[in-house]
Amino acid sequence: MSLTAGQLRHRASTAAVLEFAWDAGAFQADHVIAALGLTRSTALAALDTLIELGLISELPSAGPGEGYRLGRPARRFELRAEAGVVVGVDAGERQFTASVADLAGEILARCSIGVRGFSDAALVRFDDLDPAERPTAALQAIDGALAKLGRTRADVIGLGVGIPAPVDADGGSPSHQAGFWQHMNSGLQGVLDAEFPAVRVENDAALAAVAEGTLGAARGHDDFVAILVGRRLGSGVFLDGRLVRGANGGVGELEGLRYVPGVGSTHGIGPRAERWLRQELDAGRVPADHPWAELDQAGLTAEAVLSAARLDDPVSRPLLEELGATMGKICNVVARFYDPGVIVVCGAMAGALGEVIEIARTQLAADSELPPPEIVASQFGGDIVSLGAVSAAREAAAAVALSLFSERYHREPPAS
Repeated sequence: MSLTAGQLRHRASTAAVLEFAWDAGAFQADHVIAALGLTRSTALAALDTLIELGLISELPSAGPGEGYRLGRPARRFELRAEAGVVVGVDAGERQFTASVADLAGEILARCSIGVRGFSDAALVRFDDLDPAERPTAALQAIDGALAKLGRTRADVIGLGVGIPAPVDADGGSPSHQAGFWQHMNSGLQGVLDAEFPAVRVENDAALAAVAEGTLGAARGHDDFVAILVGRRLGSGVFLDGRLVRGANGGVGELEGLRYVPGVGSTHGIGPRAERWLRQELDAGRVPADHPWAELDQAGLTAEAVLSAARLDDPVSRPLLEELGATMGKICNVVARFYDPGVIVVCGAMAGALGEVIEIARTQLAADSELPPPEIVASQFGGDIVSLGAVSAAREAAAAVALSLFSERYHREPPAS
């Protein structure tokens, strides 16, 4: 049955009001009218429809001290966060972490499971890998997190997944010579599409950028780059307010760094710091009373190395200067290619890179022809991809929630 012009207009206005409500917190009809240019009757009709569908809640009227005014109190509304859940999955090489959040984005439960790394089994052929291994692990992590809340897959409105591989606009990844990218993304989009209403698979650094743009240091910026600096280097690029992927999802891969003298690869800050200190320890250049001398092989991690490094320490200063110069070159390349207003350094060790970033800022300011972007450290640590995955899941859910809840309402109308 085709819809009348009036029904189409009502559906369009209802969708617009839901989009407004998705991130608005508590609001009044006047806020909707001002933001969307709707008439009061149209706005209220859309809100009543969303209340009936279970997507919006009407809040108690404001009392004294809460925006109270004389006369009839204004109706107040809010997205009904408990109406469903979204799930963000950080699908790393060796660990999957699923985070379940309500529709407002508040994380309610998490579940992590270990998976076999690409090279853990010393496999010599890509054909030896089981393509179902990672999709199965994703579902296990999702189910585990949902079970902690007494929820099931049927409650999930949107799903976001971040993987260490380039991802195109359709959720696919190109072939990699060694098979790594194919294994990291072995049919995830298709398997998850069969289970959930809205699925968004993205590169992990792209989701770091989503998190920074919606929750973090890049809020309010249309042009920015988030750089993951852990075991490898990768970036998420936003230009003119949109995530940029490229034909094969490779915009943020930073593979061009292999041609930059002094950088030479996409190895992250972590391996560079660990390798540098091992060389110093082997050469006997670390004094016995220095905190670095107490690190055994198991404890020689980038986080431990950087936590004991300071520019005013003659032993650790050369490491910070080398890392700062490397970071400066990386940011210079990114700045010259993308002209961002902000570069956000992300990952578990970002908080320990304050002096490294300061060196990079100085180098970038000296080398830039255009006004240099601001370089800042992310505040989200190792949770950055999970947070970005939840944000992506919310965006995916927003696009389908109205049609999904309308179908449910007409299929199972509430009892009178």
